[in-house]
Amino acid sequence: MDPVTLRTDRLVLSVPTASDVDAIVAYANDPDVIAFTPVPVPYGREEALHWVSELVRPGWAEDTRYEFGVRLADDPRLLGTVGLFGFVDGAAEIGYAMHPDGRGRGYLTEAASAVLEWAFAPTPRGLGLVRVQWRAIATNEPSAAVARRLGLRFEGRLRSGVLHRGRRHDQLLAAALRDDDRSVATVWPMA
Repeated sequence: MDPVTLRTDRLVLSVPTASDVDAIVAYANDPDVIAFTPVPVPYGREEALHWVSELVRPGWAEDTRYEFGVRLADDPRLLGTVGLFGFVDGAAEIGYAMHPDGRGRGYLTEAASAVLEWAFAPTPRGLGLVRVQWRAIATNEPSAAVARRLGLRFEGRLRSGVLHRGRRHDQLLAAALRDDDRSVATVWPMA
């Protein structure tokens, strides 16, 4: 598929490119991103260029991964990313990360919501997916908060479900179905 650009009132979501490498390095080295995602440590320009050229571009070309760079409509600087990957039988997984400069303003929720709308929209306007799931280390409260605001429904806690940086962690799982009313708040159990 050719890369798609999505727009919201405040944001432009477009494919990350080599011109975004410095911004990618900046957020990938943020302690909160390192604590909860499998980015290599240390993460430098070489890793960012590899991600853009060997994962992002081929992902779009081969319909295996769709990564969107999150940018303000009036500022082309990359603030973070939202991606869809792990496509199986009409379902995919969503993942996201945000630079500290973009946190606390609702940008990530706004961006991920636009990606979900595109994922569920019928083809050819969207992907026509039936299910989008989210997984995260159970202590990743900011990611869980975004998933709740997106209207994803809590589906479970996988005890010792993920190995991260040499330690086992519980993992939370939530999902949205195409026909879910995501405007209705759902209850998630306390961590």
